[in-house]
Amino acid sequence: MFHKKELYHFGLWRQMAAVLLAVFVAGGCLLYGGIQMQLYRNQEEQIAQNLQNIQETTEIYVRQLLMLNHANNDTKSYEAIAGDIVRELHVLSTSGLSVLDPEGTYLDGTMQLLEQGPTEDLTQAINGKAAFTMTYPSADTMLVYFSMPVRIEEKTIGIIRYQMDTSALYLQGKHTQYLVCQMAASVFVVIFLLLAFLMSRVLSPVQKLTRISGQVVQDLTTQQVNMKTFAQLADSRRQDEIGELSRNFSVMLERISTQFQNMQEDKERIVRLLGSRQEFYNNMTHELKTPLTTIQGYAQLMEADQGADPGLTRQGLHQILQESTRMHQMVLQLLEMSDQSNYMEPHPVNLSQVSENVAQALRIKAKRYEMQIETDFTEDLWVQGIGERLRQVLVNLVDNAIKYGDSHTTISVRGYKEGGDILLSVCNFGKGLCTEEQERIFEPFYRVDKNYSRERGSSGLGLSICKKIMEEQKGSIAVQSVPGQQTTFTIRLRALEEKYEK
Repeated sequence: MFHKKELYHFGLWRQMAAVLLAVFVAGGCLLYGGIQMQLYRNQEEQIAQNLQNIQETTEIYVRQLLMLNHANNDTKSYEAIAGDIVRELHVLSTSGLSVLDPEGTYLDGTMQLLEQGPTEDLTQAINGKAAFTMTYPSADTMLVYFSMPVRIEEKTIGIIRYQMDTSALYLQGKHTQYLVCQMAASVFVVIFLLLAFLMSRVLSPVQKLTRISGQVVQDLTTQQVNMKTFAQLADSRRQDEIGELSRNFSVMLERISTQFQNMQEDKERIVRLLGSRQEFYNNMTHELKTPLTTIQGYAQLMEADQGADPGLTRQGLHQILQESTRMHQMVLQLLEMSDQSNYMEPHPVNLSQVSENVAQALRIKAKRYEMQIETDFTEDLWVQGIGERLRQVLVNLVDNAIKYGDSHTTISVRGYKEGGDILLSVCNFGKGLCTEEQERIFEPFYRVDKNYSRERGSSGLGLSICKKIMEEQKGSIAVQSVPGQQTTFTIRLRALEEKYEK
């Protein structure tokens, strides 16, 4: 169900909506920028065309004034008629007009333009080129500064600079831009709604498939497949690819359900036929063959010797007795792994008291190896189980801690409550277990380094029996170990309710 929750956090609908929104926003920005750039270019071209007409008209007026005043076509004559030029040309400027000499010095005009506005156009005019500059003093105002050199007979005799208010043209462009953007936004909204409707129609069955597939996953987990979910898919009336997908998916799930049931039945048959793994029987055969080989070998030697060598007889009898005893213990342990506990009734068991008794019984053995056993139980820990079987688990764990622990160390047996469970741990210090050993330690006949144990003859069944007993008691057993440091075995059982503890 985790994947389902994650899917709805950012599902297909939200992904596609986000992509469409991003495309529309990007398209709107590009459209707005394109419209604005085009309008600016159109305004600039229109202004340039008007200024071209003004420049031609201005040159005509200046030539006529020079002729009417019988003046020469030079700078001195131009400066002499500066006032006449202003009076004749002020009608061409809506805001202001200045007459300048070739170096840009003010001569006459309706206003002093050199003290305000930009000067880039004037610089270009001084260099012999007509130029204009567009400025925006306020949000709804646009002023154009136009400077032109007055050239007669290929010689610049002066400069005329205009200031023109083109706010009307500017506002007209803004209004046009607003209308175009409004229309584009309306078109975008309509397209988005149509695409949203189409996506909803396409994704609705996909979402239905997702919900039903999630339900099928739950059903497979509980091993109970609800066939009604398949009918919901097969009932799709759409005559397109989505409808065909739904129906095919329904057929596929139905066949998977059938195969799943067949697999479950096959699994149950295999489990019944193979109650134990083949490896278990192979190990058991090997473990039983070793003492039998030893017994048979010494028996043949003793038979051939006919008692002539007393030392051989004593050694043979000793080995036969030792191996037969080991084989007898192994058989008893194998019997312990049977289901004999199923016939025993569980009852309330004080795990603290059982642990204390086991620790007290094994302190003598621990002292022999210069070790100590300490217990830590702050309260009585009651569980429902079979006391003798739980005692067997604790004896095995503490005995292993003695066998594989270092001398002059302390074995800790500690019990405590954790939530509604009882945890009991047995910890010792010694060689420890590597990761692979921890994974295999509960396998039948598996043993760690035989040379490290203080005692010989271990069959490797003890921890397997412990695991078997804990499963019988509806509990668990686990191991944690740090190589070269400590090893902790922990058993976990369900705690009794308070009414049992009192």
